[in-house]
Amino acid sequence: MGQPLTNNQIQTETSERDKAVSVSELRFDAKQRVEHLIEQLKLRSAELEDANRELRRISHYRSLFLARMSHELRTPLTSILGFSEILLEQEELTATQSRFCKKIQDSGFQLQTSLNQLVDLSRLEGEQPEVFLQEFSLREVLRESCAAVARAAHINQVRGRSRAVEDDGASGESDPGKLGLRLEPLTPALAARLNLSREAQGLLVTGVDPVGSAAEAGIRENDVIEEVNRQQVRSVADLRAAIQRTGTKPALLLINRGGAGVFLTVRPR
Repeated sequence: MGQPLTNNQIQTETSERDKAVSVSELRFDAKQRVEHLIEQLKLRSAELEDANRELRRISHYRSLFLARMSHELRTPLTSILGFSEILLEQEELTATQSRFCKKIQDSGFQLQTSLNQLVDLSRLEGEQPEVFLQEFSLREVLRESCAAVARAAHINQVRGRSRAVEDDGASGESDPGKLGLRLEPLTPALAARLNLSREAQGLLVTGVDPVGSAAEAGIRENDVIEEVNRQQVRSVADLRAAIQRTGTKPALLLINRGGAGVFLTVRPR
């Protein structure tokens, strides 16, 4: 038989057992706390992901709303500006009529500037913008720029001079009429596909440069250009000639859009 334990030995063993139990309980409590914190972290992460997803959805719909709103406002606004310019330059108006027409034009330009700033802001906050490369004639760009400046100077009764530059041979193909359009003659088969009358004639818009003057005027794919400045167009050559006769002034286009006639004004670039 073993020797009986003394009180000191009993107390020591009891103390060691208590310490072991305490350490075990602390470890268990710490493990539970860690698991709880991990669950809370997962929950907060899921909530954060849901919030970010909702923000992306709201941002997408906001950009979509701004783009559609600006387009719906820009189309009639471009027509108003074009018609007001035609009235001021080509019609014999009284002083009062000219003043009112000029006020309409100035207000339209202010609204156009605000719309452009709004669209630029939505593009900066939106997705990566697309960049379109297009060959151009430097000589032609300079000529048109000088013509635009000369026209503005004439309106404001300012005299100016410009000097022609030598052609450096840097030229390339531009779209018909410099409107930012891809076109093809409307055939009976295409008219039937678009649910138009088989007798419909004109130029079918198959592509629109989103930064071109045609897009700014409100021209869309599947539109049919029937007239330019009251002259029928049946080929790309007809359109190019009509736009060239217009010069830097806005051109009045009759568009067949789903069987309905729409007048739009567009300024070539």
